Amino acid sequence: MILRSITIFLVLFGARVYAEPLSLSVKEISKDLAAETVTIKVIELHESDENITNTVTYTGIPLETLLQYLYPKAWKAFDGKIYFYALDGYLSIVNAQTAREGEAYMAFARADGQPFTVDNKNQQEKDVPLAPFYLVWDNLKDPDLQRSNSYVWPYQVFRMELVSDTMLQQSLLPANATPAVQAGFEAYKNNCLSCHNINGFGGKKFGMDMRQSIKGRTRSELYEWIDKPAGINKFTAMPPLDPGFKGEDRKRIINQIIDYLQAA
Repeated sequence: MILRSITIFLVLFGARVYAEPLSLSVKEISKDLAAETVTIKVIELHESDENITNTVTYTGIPLETLLQYLYPKAWKAFDGKIYFYALDGYLSIVNAQTAREGEAYMAFARADGQPFTVDNKNQQEKDVPLAPFYLVWDNLKDPDLQRSNSYVWPYQVFRMELVSDTMLQQSLLPANATPAVQAGFEAYKNNCLSCHNINGFGGKKFGMDMRQSIKGRTRSELYEWIDKPAGINKFTAMPPLDPGFKGEDRKRIINQIIDYLQAA
């Protein structure tokens, strides 16, 4: 059997203090937590849209249970963000409180024995491998989770990190930020940080620091790139801003993100 590894780091209390990296295989975790392994039937958001609803049943472990297993003392008192790092450079960020609500699972196989892959319609990719771990949500009877986007369904998760809110804000929010820039920081964190890093924080799917990559671009160019990236480059894998944001609300969020990116 092929062993799949996940490396775990710990960041707490506003200082980047790391625990010793832990290499854990799916085989090891499923053995130690055999009594906690469950099957989860979900609406697969990567393969569903307004016209198609595709359900898949996965085998996995409740996220809360896995975190208690990994950090029996530290996890209990932690109140911050969980970073899920993917092999392709993607990063998903989840609130610790959300993980404690019991709706999230770390899947490691399909329950029907079919290949552990997914078609990511939003990025025009087929048969994408999900291993080693895939974060899924029990959304079958929850309309709010069904309306959520697939950004918080990271696959190929090989590393998790607990990051304090204080550390994140100190690293990403400019000193003396105006209210507009602060709003832009929140919008960027919720919509862009998964793929585009700033000051080393965030996803590495698209390489260089975001503030460096936008140098020389006009505000209108940035607006179009965030709103409809395929209109600039039809071959891009970058998805548009969440289509759930419409009208004036969409314009406001895009402009907030630009305000933040252009802040010194």
